Amino acid sequence: MVVDLVLNTLQCYEILGLQPGASIKEIKEAYRNLALRYHPDKDSSEGNEERFVKISDAYQALRLQYVPESKTMPKFGDIYPEDAVYSYEQAEKLLLKQKHEEAIVFFDKALEKLPRYVNAWLKKGDALSNLKRYDEALYCYDQVLQINPESADVWNLKGICQSDLKRYEEAMESFDEAILLDPTRASTWNFKGVCFFTLGKLGKALECFDRATKLYTDFAVAWHNKGGVLLKLGKTKEAEKCYEKAKKLRK
Repeated sequence: MVVDLVLNTLQCYEILGLQPGASIKEIKEAYRNLALRYHPDKDSSEGNEERFVKISDAYQALRLQYVPESKTMPKFGDIYPEDAVYSYEQAEKLLLKQKHEEAIVFFDKALEKLPRYVNAWLKKGDALSNLKRYDEALYCYDQVLQINPESADVWNLKGICQSDLKRYEEAMESFDEAILLDPTRASTWNFKGVCFFTLGKLGKALECFDRATKLYTDFAVAWHNKGGVLLKLGKTKEAEKCYEKAKKLRK
């Protein structure tokens, strides 16, 4: 078992074109360059999708080896100004009660004191998105990404906002960033598929929904969306199977 693990690890480095023992920064850079080069949306040649999957699997395997050391972190309230902490905590309480307008006021007060506090920007963005103030939400998510550009969650949220604004090409770019950072996220593949479907690119949409349902076999929405694409393509029997699968999962 130990030998197999070593061989697999060595293969992962080889797939990414790295020497064993490469740093996590080198691993991320190599993965990003290869993923951009061999992404199925950019290269549809035979065997390329399998190569892309191998690249993604190799990255995930090596990334998981770098587990950060556990550290005792000081509490939020112990290191930030008391009034900023109070404002942020009030905003969180209001957000839980779905009082989004009021929550935004307190997030703003917290951000006056802590302009680089990621959580405040992120949750303010969520509040604005709930109010369908998508352009303002995008600004908040961009603030987060300036501080932490490797957040797959935030790239995904940015893509959703852009999709809600019908900026589908931009949305797919954001979803691509999220997928580069975490290719195992089924919901991102599903959202990307919806964009392709809306733009009439049915083949690409089907590929995305296929990926989503393979990553998460109980993903009812993705099965339903896959059925919609198949129906548009005239594959009625296959579409019916997908709709039936989605219906069973929703029970």
